[in-house]
Amino acid sequence: MEVHHHPAVPHGEKKRFKEYLLEFIMIFLAVTMGFIAENIREHVSDSSKENEYIAGMIKNLEVDTAEITKTIGRNTLQLSGIDSLRSISKDKLDQIQVQDSLYRLTNKYLFNVNVFQNDDVTLSQLRNSGGYRFIRNTRVLDSIEVYEKNLNVLNVQFNYLLASFTKAIDMSGSLFDLNADHKFQSAPTSTPILISNNKEKIFDFYNKCYLISVSLRGYNQMLKGHLTYSTRLIAYLQKEYDI
Repeated sequence: MEVHHHPAVPHGEKKRFKEYLLEFIMIFLAVTMGFIAENIREHVSDSSKENEYIAGMIKNLEVDTAEITKTIGRNTLQLSGIDSLRSISKDKLDQIQVQDSLYRLTNKYLFNVNVFQNDDVTLSQLRNSGGYRFIRNTRVLDSIEVYEKNLNVLNVQFNYLLASFTKAIDMSGSLFDLNADHKFQSAPTSTPILISNNKEKIFDFYNKCYLISVSLRGYNQMLKGHLTYSTRLIAYLQKEYDI
Protein backbone atom coordinates (compact mmCIF):
# COMPACT_ATOMS: atom_id res chain seq x y z
CA MET A 1 0.00 0.00 0.00
CA GLU A 2 1.37 3.38 -0.99
CA VAL A 3 2.05 5.70 1.91
CA HIS A 4 2.11 9.47 1.56
CA HIS A 5 4.41 11.56 3.76
CA HIS A 6 4.07 15.19 4.62
CA PRO A 7 6.93 17.31 3.38
CA ALA A 8 9.79 17.17 5.84
CA VAL A 9 10.26 20.16 8.06
CA PRO A 10 13.88 21.16 8.68
CA HIS A 11 15.11 20.07 12.08
CA GLY A 12 14.39 22.65 14.69
CA GLU A 13 11.81 24.53 12.60
CA LYS A 14 8.08 24.54 13.31
CA LYS A 15 5.30 24.56 10.72
CA ARG A 16 4.00 28.01 10.19
CA PHE A 17 0.39 28.94 10.94
CA LYS A 18 -0.37 29.44 7.23
CA GLU A 19 0.62 25.85 6.53
CA TYR A 20 -1.78 24.55 9.22
CA LEU A 21 -4.51 26.82 7.88
CA LEU A 22 -3.94 25.59 4.33
CA GLU A 23 -4.16 21.96 5.43
CA PHE A 24 -7.36 22.70 7.36
CA ILE A 25 -8.91 24.45 4.37
CA MET A 26 -8.02 21.55 2.05
CA ILE A 27 -9.55 18.99 4.43
CA PHE A 28 -12.63 21.16 4.99
CA LEU A 29 -13.14 21.61 1.25
CA ALA A 30 -12.77 17.87 0.62
CA VAL A 31 -15.36 17.00 3.29
CA THR A 32 -17.70 19.77 2.17
CA MET A 33 -17.51 18.78 -1.50
CA GLY A 34 -18.19 15.16 -0.55
CA PHE A 35 -21.20 16.23 1.48
CA ILE A 36 -22.50 18.42 -1.34
CA ALA A 37 -21.99 15.63 -3.89
CA GLU A 38 -23.92 13.20 -1.68
CA ASN A 39 -26.76 15.72 -1.25
CA ILE A 40 -26.93 16.24 -5.00
CA ARG A 41 -27.01 12.48 -5.56
CA GLU A 42 -29.83 12.06 -3.03
CA HIS A 43 -31.72 15.01 -4.49
CA VAL A 44 -31.51 13.54 -8.00
CA SER A 45 -32.55 10.12 -6.69
CA ASP A 46 -35.48 11.57 -4.68
CA SER A 47 -36.59 13.68 -7.63
CA SER A 48 -36.54 10.63 -9.88
CA LYS A 49 -38.53 8.66 -7.31
CA GLU A 50 -41.06 11.49 -6.98
CA ASN A 51 -41.57 11.56 -10.75
CA GLU A 52 -42.05 7.79 -10.76
CA TYR A 53 -44.76 8.01 -8.11
CA ILE A 54 -46.55 10.86 -9.88
CA ALA A 55 -46.42 9.05 -13.23
CA GLY A 56 -47.87 5.97 -11.54
CA MET A 57 -50.54 8.09 -9.87
CA ILE A 58 -51.58 9.61 -13.20
CA LYS A 59 -51.78 6.17 -14.78
CA ASN A 60 -53.98 4.90 -11.91
CA LEU A 61 -56.20 7.97 -12.13
CA GLU A 62 -56.72 7.42 -15.85
CA VAL A 63 -57.83 3.86 -15.14
CA ASP A 64 -60.11 5.18 -12.38
CA THR A 65 -61.82 7.76 -14.57
CA ALA A 66 -62.61 5.13 -17.20
CA GLU A 67 -63.97 2.75 -14.55
CA ILE A 68 -66.05 5.49 -12.87
CA THR A 69 -67.61 6.40 -16.22
CA LYS A 70 -68.61 2.76 -16.80
CA THR A 71 -70.00 2.41 -13.28
CA ILE A 72 -72.08 5.59 -13.60
CA GLY A 73 -73.54 4.30 -16.88
CA ARG A 74 -74.44 0.91 -15.38
CA ASN A 75 -75.96 2.53 -12.29
CA THR A 76 -78.04 4.89 -14.43
CA LEU A 77 -79.55 1.93 -16.30
CA GLN A 78 -80.13 0.07 -13.04
CA LEU A 79 -81.76 3.10 -11.46
CA SER A 80 -84.13 3.41 -14.41
CA GLY A 81 -85.05 -0.29 -14.05
CA ILE A 82 -85.68 0.00 -10.30
CA ASP A 83 -87.88 3.06 -10.86
CA SER A 84 -89.85 1.01 -13.42
CA LEU A 85 -90.23 -1.74 -10.80
CA ARG A 86 -91.57 0.75 -8.29
CA SER A 87 -94.09 2.05 -10.81
CA ILE A 88 -95.86 -1.32 -11.05
CA SER A 89 -99.21 -1.06 -9.31
CA LYS A 90 -99.36 -2.85 -5.97
CA ASP A 91 -103.13 -3.14 -6.37
CA LYS A 92 -102.89 -5.28 -9.52
CA LEU A 93 -100.54 -7.96 -8.30
CA ASP A 94 -103.37 -10.49 -8.32
CA GLN A 95 -102.94 -10.48 -12.11
CA ILE A 96 -100.32 -13.02 -13.17
CA GLN A 97 -98.96 -10.80 -15.94
CA VAL A 98 -98.43 -7.91 -13.50
CA GLN A 99 -96.72 -10.01 -10.83
CA ASP A 100 -94.54 -11.56 -13.53
CA SER A 101 -93.51 -8.05 -14.63
CA LEU A 102 -92.60 -7.27 -11.03
CA TYR A 103 -90.52 -10.42 -10.76
CA ARG A 104 -88.85 -9.85 -14.14
CA LEU A 105 -87.67 -6.38 -13.09
CA THR A 106 -86.71 -7.64 -9.62
CA ASN A 107 -84.62 -10.42 -11.11
CA LYS A 108 -82.97 -8.10 -13.63
CA TYR A 109 -82.15 -5.09 -11.46
CA LEU A 110 -81.97 -6.17 -7.81
CA PHE A 111 -79.59 -9.11 -7.90
CA ASN A 112 -76.43 -7.24 -8.89
CA VAL A 113 -74.61 -4.20 -7.53
CA ASN A 114 -72.17 -2.09 -9.54
CA VAL A 115 -69.23 -0.90 -7.51
CA PHE A 116 -66.34 1.38 -8.46
CA GLN A 117 -63.05 -0.17 -7.38
CA ASN A 118 -60.17 2.26 -7.64
CA ASP A 119 -56.72 1.32 -8.93
CA ASP A 120 -54.75 1.86 -5.72
CA VAL A 121 -51.33 0.50 -6.69
CA THR A 122 -49.53 3.84 -6.33
CA LEU A 123 -51.54 4.94 -3.29
CA SER A 124 -50.60 1.69 -1.53
CA GLN A 125 -46.93 2.29 -2.33
CA LEU A 126 -47.13 5.85 -1.03
CA ARG A 127 -48.74 4.68 2.22
CA ASN A 128 -46.86 1.46 2.89
CA SER A 129 -43.40 2.23 1.51
CA GLY A 130 -42.95 5.73 2.91
CA GLY A 131 -43.37 7.18 -0.57
CA TYR A 132 -45.06 10.34 0.65
CA ARG A 133 -41.71 11.69 1.86
CA PHE A 134 -40.57 11.93 -1.78
CA ILE A 135 -43.45 14.24 -2.71
CA ARG A 136 -42.01 17.69 -1.99
CA ASN A 137 -44.86 19.73 -3.45
CA THR A 138 -47.24 20.37 -0.53
CA ARG A 139 -50.10 21.29 -2.86
CA VAL A 140 -49.75 17.95 -4.61
CA LEU A 141 -49.76 16.17 -1.24
CA ASP A 142 -52.93 18.04 -0.26
CA SER A 143 -54.60 17.11 -3.56
CA ILE A 144 -53.79 13.42 -3.13
CA GLU A 145 -55.09 13.57 0.45
CA VAL A 146 -58.41 15.01 -0.79
CA TYR A 147 -58.56 12.23 -3.38
CA GLU A 148 -58.13 9.59 -0.68
CA LYS A 149 -60.81 11.20 1.49
CA ASN A 150 -63.19 11.14 -1.47
CA LEU A 151 -62.52 7.42 -1.85
CA ASN A 152 -63.34 6.83 1.81
CA VAL A 153 -66.64 8.71 1.49
CA LEU A 154 -67.50 6.69 -1.62
CA ASN A 155 -66.85 3.45 0.27
CA VAL A 156 -69.18 4.53 3.07
CA GLN A 157 -71.94 5.38 0.59
CA PHE A 158 -71.44 2.09 -1.25
CA ASN A 159 -71.73 0.10 1.98
CA TYR A 160 -75.04 1.84 2.65
CA LEU A 161 -76.16 1.03 -0.89
CA LEU A 162 -75.11 -2.60 -0.52
CA ALA A 163 -77.07 -2.87 2.73
CA SER A 164 -80.16 -1.50 0.95
CA PHE A 165 -79.85 -4.09 -1.80
CA THR A 166 -79.31 -6.89 0.70
CA LYS A 167 -82.49 -6.05 2.61
CA ALA A 168 -84.59 -5.93 -0.58
CA ILE A 169 -83.12 -9.21 -1.84
CA ASP A 170 -83.86 -10.90 1.49
CA MET A 171 -87.41 -9.56 1.30
CA SER A 172 -87.89 -10.93 -2.22
CA GLY A 173 -87.57 -14.45 -0.86
CA SER A 174 -90.76 -14.01 1.15
CA LEU A 175 -92.72 -12.67 -1.87
CA PHE A 176 -91.60 -14.75 -4.84
CA ASP A 177 -91.22 -18.44 -5.50
CA LEU A 178 -87.61 -18.15 -6.59
CA ASN A 179 -87.47 -21.89 -7.36
CA ALA A 180 -90.01 -21.29 -10.14
CA ASP A 181 -87.49 -19.24 -12.08
CA HIS A 182 -86.96 -21.97 -14.70
CA LYS A 183 -90.72 -22.02 -15.39
CA PHE A 184 -90.77 -18.25 -15.53
CA GLN A 185 -88.01 -18.21 -18.13
CA SER A 186 -90.11 -20.33 -20.51
CA ALA A 187 -93.37 -18.46 -19.78
CA PRO A 188 -92.50 -14.99 -18.43
CA THR A 189 -96.06 -13.61 -18.62
CA SER A 190 -98.11 -16.56 -17.41
CA THR A 191 -96.22 -18.17 -14.52
CA PRO A 192 -97.65 -17.60 -11.03
CA ILE A 193 -94.58 -16.64 -9.05
CA LEU A 194 -95.93 -14.47 -6.22
CA ILE A 195 -96.35 -16.58 -3.06
CA SER A 196 -97.76 -13.89 -0.77
CA ASN A 197 -100.49 -11.29 -1.15
CA ASN A 198 -99.75 -9.86 2.27
CA LYS A 199 -100.06 -6.11 1.77
CA GLU A 200 -97.67 -5.33 4.60
CA LYS A 201 -94.93 -7.45 3.03
CA ILE A 202 -95.58 -6.01 -0.42
CA PHE A 203 -95.43 -2.43 0.89
CA ASP A 204 -92.27 -3.28 2.80
CA PHE A 205 -90.67 -4.60 -0.39
CA TYR A 206 -91.60 -1.46 -2.32
CA ASN A 207 -90.24 0.71 0.49
CA LYS A 208 -86.93 -1.16 0.39
CA CYS A 209 -86.78 -0.65 -3.37
CA TYR A 210 -87.37 3.06 -2.78
CA LEU A 211 -84.42 3.16 -0.39
CA ILE A 212 -82.28 1.47 -3.05
CA SER A 213 -83.33 4.17 -5.50
CA VAL A 214 -82.38 6.94 -3.05
CA SER A 215 -79.01 5.45 -2.09
CA LEU A 216 -78.17 4.58 -5.71
CA ARG A 217 -78.84 8.15 -6.79
CA GLY A 218 -76.64 9.39 -3.97
CA TYR A 219 -73.85 6.98 -4.88
CA ASN A 220 -74.01 7.96 -8.54
CA GLN A 221 -73.92 11.65 -7.65
CA MET A 222 -70.80 11.09 -5.54
CA LEU A 223 -69.21 9.13 -8.39
CA LYS A 224 -69.81 12.06 -10.74
CA GLY A 225 -68.17 14.44 -8.27
CA HIS A 226 -65.23 12.07 -7.87
CA LEU A 227 -64.92 11.77 -11.64
CA THR A 228 -64.70 15.55 -11.97
CA TYR A 229 -62.05 15.78 -9.24
CA SER A 230 -60.02 12.89 -10.69
CA THR A 231 -60.02 14.46 -14.15
CA ARG A 232 -58.83 17.79 -12.74
CA LEU A 233 -56.18 16.06 -10.64
CA ILE A 234 -54.76 14.33 -13.71
CA ALA A 235 -54.45 17.66 -15.53
CA TYR A 236 -52.91 19.33 -12.47
CA LEU A 237 -50.27 16.62 -11.95
CA GLN A 238 -49.38 16.57 -15.64
CA LYS A 239 -48.86 20.33 -15.58
CA GLU A 240 -46.86 20.38 -12.34
CA TYR A 241 -44.49 17.60 -13.40
CA ASP A 242 -44.55 18.19 -17.16
CA ILE A 243 -45.65 14.60 -17.81
